[in-house]
Amino acid sequence: MRIVFDARARDDIERLFAWIAADNLKAALDLVSRIEARVRLLAAPGFAQMGRPGVVEGTRELVEHPYIVVYEVREREREIVVLAVMHGAQNRYP
Repeated sequence: MRIVFDARARDDIERLFAWIAADNLKAALDLVSRIEARVRLLAAPGFAQMGRPGVVEGTRELVEHPYIVVYEVREREREIVVLAVMHGAQNRYP
């Protein structure tokens, strides 16, 4: 499966990076690298559903503590769309 980042998810990662990098550039780089590596696992055969069912119906959530990656599996298109990346303490209810 192909991984696609929605523009909003890319914005989330950029904001997260900027916020952490203001205090610690290495920590920001490490965190973004961990999140991206975790997301890449979803593309492996049989791993697309490895995240828990999401708060919003039809989504799944992959945890890279303390962050949550919200994504959709689109079987017909053979792609996984990352919708959002947020801190676990954020309100995730629509």
